[in-house]
Amino acid sequence: MLLLVTGAILACVPVAYSLRQARAQAIREKFVGLDEVAANLERQVRSTATTLGMLREEMRGSGDEPCSDAGRLRLQRFGLGSQVVKSTLYLQDGKVLCSSSGALMQRLVLGPSSLRTPEGVSLYTQLRVPGLADRQYVLLEKDGYALLLYPDGLIAPFARPDLSLGLFNVKDSRYTARNGTLEQRWVEADGKADDKGHFIDQQSGYMVVRRVLSPGITGLIVATPLSTIDARVAQFAHWFIPIGVIAGLAVLGMALILIRRQVSARAELLRALNKGHLFLLYQPVFDLQDNTCIGAEALLRWQHEDGTVVPPDRFIPFAEDAGLIQLVTRRVLELVVKDLTGFLRRHPQFHLGVNLSPRDLQSMQTPALLEAMQRSIGVGNGQFVVEATERGLLEETSAMEVVNAIRALGIAIAIDDFGTGYSSLAYLTTFPFDILKVDKSFTSTACTEAVTSQVATHIIELARSLGMRSLVEGIETAEQAEFFRNKGVVYAQGYFFGKPMSASALADFLPLHSRPGQHSTPADAAA
Repeated sequence: MLLLVTGAILACVPVAYSLRQARAQAIREKFVGLDEVAANLERQVRSTATTLGMLREEMRGSGDEPCSDAGRLRLQRFGLGSQVVKSTLYLQDGKVLCSSSGALMQRLVLGPSSLRTPEGVSLYTQLRVPGLADRQYVLLEKDGYALLLYPDGLIAPFARPDLSLGLFNVKDSRYTARNGTLEQRWVEADGKADDKGHFIDQQSGYMVVRRVLSPGITGLIVATPLSTIDARVAQFAHWFIPIGVIAGLAVLGMALILIRRQVSARAELLRALNKGHLFLLYQPVFDLQDNTCIGAEALLRWQHEDGTVVPPDRFIPFAEDAGLIQLVTRRVLELVVKDLTGFLRRHPQFHLGVNLSPRDLQSMQTPALLEAMQRSIGVGNGQFVVEATERGLLEETSAMEVVNAIRALGIAIAIDDFGTGYSSLAYLTTFPFDILKVDKSFTSTACTEAVTSQVATHIIELARSLGMRSLVEGIETAEQAEFFRNKGVVYAQGYFFGKPMSASALADFLPLHSRPGQHSTPADAAA
């Protein structure tokens, strides 16, 4: 009997623990989802603020008088297609002189501005347009140029039935845009939120993410009912508890097996690090303008003991989760020193790109590791570039510190995978990037009639306007090479120029591809 009772208790313990963990995990996952929405909404708000600067620069640079026929035409063209900007205006002494909306905006009464930012941007809130009294608008103005915004349009792209979304004025704690259920106490909940801006409002039954955007003028709220969590946990319990008493011990045993496998996978990666199973391949980077090899990108691989080769996207995320990513990064830089020290001393101007994981951009150990690599090779030998993705820039403060420390070493920074995720102009204007990489998914469609065929061209123009160099990945044909050469692109890589190769193969490859015209197109040869 005692054994039966003990067995029943042992069977119930994992059930109860699993229910508790399931709820905690569901809350964590839900907050991750809310954070993603908040991050995207923040980017939307920041890009709108950037738009005002772009309007001001374009109008000033054109030389046209703001309210001339040409000036009005520019105002009209600038506001087209925006879900948020309802009108572009030119003001003087608080009065609308002209706008993209014609005479309607001449009747707009501004009154005093709500506040003025250190950058000289004046903010007017709770404006009502004559004839549209049921809607409130916000106006941003600098040096006479202004944008009339419909705040609800900022949040409209992210609206879902299970979400409550809001923008609020930090100074007066009023909502300027809202969708769904929003409580006033959420705006004033500074003391309730954790360091990520998360809190649970038990009174209303909502999970809430609250953020105040720099420079402290605008805040945002993203919330969802706790009932979405309760429904998920209740569904889990409905199926699990009836069989939990019987299967508890089995579940516990399976959990132990899974833990053992996790520990085993971590041990396997550690063993690979210690036994030298990780290695680098190097894919050439060419100067498109003279068709010479000027550098390479270091690509990490893991060769299992059974001979199979695993690409980094299969094990880098695990290394991050297991807390091993700094060891992997250290090993990559050690391999660079081992493979290329002599090569880089013979070719000190050779560009070498090294990929960093998102976690690397949050640790000041990363610049120290890069500096140690430079010392080992010899300062001045090799022109190094580190490649980072936008995901590593989410923690802006810590990432900025790491990026600045890396650039202080004379190492360039390239932003990789731009345009393939939640891209933001704010990242490009905030961080001191040197190179913008065009993802191969856009390269493959650049010479076609596909919907995305113009994306690569726009990214190249964007890089040029921001004073950055561009590097096109995935070039596989002479037609693609010619296309991007004509666009003024300097750097390119892809199977057309060379597949990833060993360090010794790279040493043989470079002398054969350092003469202009090696990969000339038929058109070049004819010329």
